[in-house]
Parts: sequence; C-alpha cells; structure tokens
Amino acid sequence: MKSAPSRSIKRAWSTTSADGRATGNGMSTLEVVLSSALFIMLVTALIGGYLYGQESTELAGNHARAVMLAEEGIEVALNIRDDDFANLADGTHGLAISGNQWVTTGSQDVTDIFTRQLVISTIDAQRKTAMSQVTWQQNPQRSGVVAITTRLTNWMASLAASWTNAIGSASLGFAGTNDGLKIQVQGNYAYVIRSDGTTDFTIVNISNPAAPTIAGTLSMSGVPRNLFISGNYAYITNANNSGELFIVNITNPTAPAIVGIYNAPGTADANGVYVVGSNAYVVRVSSTSNEFLIINVGIPSTPFLLGSLNLASTGYEVVVSGNYAYVASGHNSQELQVINISLPSLPSLVGSLDLSATADATTISYVGTRVFVGQSTQLRNISIASPTVPTLSGSYAAGSANINDIALGFTNGGTYAFLATSVGSAEFQVVDVTTPTAMTLLASVDVAGASAMNGVAYQSTLDRAFGVSAGEPEFYVFAPQ
Repeated sequence: MKSAPSRSIKRAWSTTSADGRATGNGMSTLEVVLSSALFIMLVTALIGGYLYGQESTELAGNHARAVMLAEEGIEVALNIRDDDFANLADGTHGLAISGNQWVTTGSQDVTDIFTRQLVISTIDAQRKTAMSQVTWQQNPQRSGVVAITTRLTNWMASLAASWTNAIGSASLGFAGTNDGLKIQVQGNYAYVIRSDGTTDFTIVNISNPAAPTIAGTLSMSGVPRNLFISGNYAYITNANNSGELFIVNITNPTAPAIVGIYNAPGTADANGVYVVGSNAYVVRVSSTSNEFLIINVGIPSTPFLLGSLNLASTGYEVVVSGNYAYVASGHNSQELQVINISLPSLPSLVGSLDLSATADATTISYVGTRVFVGQSTQLRNISIASPTVPTLSGSYAAGSANINDIALGFTNGGTYAFLATSVGSAEFQVVDVTTPTAMTLLASVDVAGASAMNGVAYQSTLDRAFGVSAGEPEFYVFAPQ
C-alpha cells in the first residue's frame, strides 16, 4: 500500500535576530506605512492637478469674457463720441441699451458675475480719456480686473471744410499681384484682406499716414471675403468649405496667428461679418444651409454656433445695433433685411425694405438710427428709428459703376460717407449725407493704377480714409486738404 504524497506548504516567515531586527521575506509594518503614504501622495497629486486644470480653464474663460465686455465699453464710448462729442460727460458710468441705442446709466452695469464701469475724463477742450474696466470674483480668495484705455478726440470740428478737397496722399504696394478686397482700421494699424495669393492678410502701420509700412502678413487657406476687427482679434470670413470663419490673433502686429476656425454647416461661402461682445454675426451665399449665423467667439480657439436663420437669399454684409442685425441682401423684394437677435439661439426675420429695381444690396454701414446701403450705383439712406419698419429717406447716384464699400465719418453738424467704387474716374468719393433727402458729392479722387476701389475705412484720430484696390499699388491713403 502506497503512502499518500506529502504536501509542501510555503509560508511567509520572519525571525528576530539577536539584536531585535526583523529578518526573512515578510513585509514589515514600516514598509506598509511608507507604501500607503506614497500612494496617498500620488492620489492627492492627481486629484489636485485635475482640480487645478478645471479652475484654470474656468479662469481663462472668465478672463476672455471680461476682455470682450471691456472692449464693448470702448466701442460704446466711440459711438457716443461719433454721435456728439459733447455727450461724453466726465465721470464713472454704467452702460445700457435704451431705444435701440447705447446710453450711460448709473455708475456701473452688471452682466452675470462681471461689473463694468466706463470712466470718462477730460484732457483738454478737444480730447478725453475713456477707460473701460471690468471686475469679477475669480474665487473666494481673489478678484479679477481688466481695463482698457483709449483717447477720444473731437476730430469733427475740422472735418467739414477740409474734405471738400480730398486728395490721395500716399500709397503702398504689397508683394504679389492679388487684389486688395476689404480693409478695417483700429488704432495705428490698418488690416487688409486680399484675393487668394501668397499672403491673404496684411497689417499696415499707419501711425505716420504719409508713409505707411507693412507690419506683418499671414497666409490662410481658401479665399478671404470680408473682415471685422475687435480688440486683439481679426474675424475673417472665407470661401473655404472647411472653415468659413477664421479668427486671427493680432496682439503682435508683426506676427498675426490663426487661433480658431469655425466650419459652418454645408459648403456655402461666408461673406460679411460683424462682432459685438462674444458673438460674431456672419452672412453667407444662398444655399440649402441657413445664410445667417450667430457664432459664439468668447473663447477664440473654440467658436461654436448659437443659432441660425434661413434668409432665402444671399447675405452680403451685416451690421448690428442693439437687438437687431441689418443685412444687405440679394433678395429681390427684401434688399434690406432686419433680424431680431435678442435670443441668439432663435434669431427671427422681423422686418425688411424693398428697394427699387432688382439689383442686390451688397454693402452696408450704420450710425445712430440710420443705415447706409450700397445697391449697385445707388447709395441708400435708410431710417431705422423704428427697427422693424425701415424707411428710405434718400438716394445718391455714385456714377456708372458699383459702390463696393462704405465708411462713415462725422462733422460738428453733419455726416460724411466715404465710398469705394468701380467708377473709373472717381474710385474714391466723399458724400455729404447729413440731409437724407439731399445727399451731395463733396469730392472725388481718380486713383491712378486702380481699376476699382474695393474697400474703404476711416480713422477718426488721424482724420484719414484708407482704401484697397484692384490694381497696383493695393493700399491708398486719402486726406483732406
């Protein structure tokens, strides 16, 4: 009879040496404690990093919103100045919309967690300083603050007489032969988009308007169509099926950089763009996709759609005043379309104006309670005192060719429209539009080398108009004389 096989049982063991130290292959109490402590430290570090990352993201978003609100405050100050310099009362003000217009009210205004103050102070009889400051509580331990300051000049006093003798005072050629399309001006810089080529976006230093120089350039995919400058960013619409809105950081004018791209539904090209606060309003070519878009650009790297609307036609350009967007349209019975944007997720068409003939309205600008629309050869002066019921006040015939762009400037008692046109002997025109029913030509400039002026912008502090053209050179400066 065979005996059962023996079983070997291994045990963890330890013995104690003569001097009291543990020996053997067992885990000591000290090792357990050290391992547990290390694990707790690792978990604490991971949780702390995660929470810190969340807080940093929230702080960055709040800072971006604060910057937008501060920039909006400066834009309001500029609008008040342009309407009447005398309305810039010294003191600390809040801002609000009343009767479809921005007004000062109280000593501050509050949006969510943000408190804004617009501080106006006098430098001398013709100059004031405006500071737009936004504060908020970042966390229980600290608060945040953003402040933007600009100088406001009563340039209106000298504008009326001098612009009756407008001249082309300087020009600048760009590398390559692609045409200049549109232009915007902010501070000491002009921002230009060009038809597709080696460089699509050019920043020009205009601090000395008699000798403009190129500060920086940028190339982007697709073909730029229009642009809007707001604070540290340029918002550029594009004929690009992968990105209809490009957001470019212009903080360093010598090195502009793309920081965000929005790809709209469908493949329709984007045309006009207008930015207010953290929202960009974009209009597009007519297609099966909606032509009017409201895009949140509060965080430039991640723009997203808030709402959209079918316009049943091509939208060429758009401006925004209060709760309404005004679209220059290709609609044959609604060349001006009015959209209620008070609820960004659900914009709605609430008014329109049928202009004579069937030519598309292709460009638009506004001041106060008036919009100015370019419809083929006609400049239309339209009252929006009742936003949903716009009414035509008067028209001006620019000549035998199209009005391509409109910029507005002001005198003590009047308003001027600076026109970029395709009229062969008068590509740049200055029109007195003070009396809506009797708009009159003050001056025109035959721009040598340009088959057409495509874009125009006005800079009030310098009292200069800047244009871009189809031809060589692409960039022009116009001055009063």
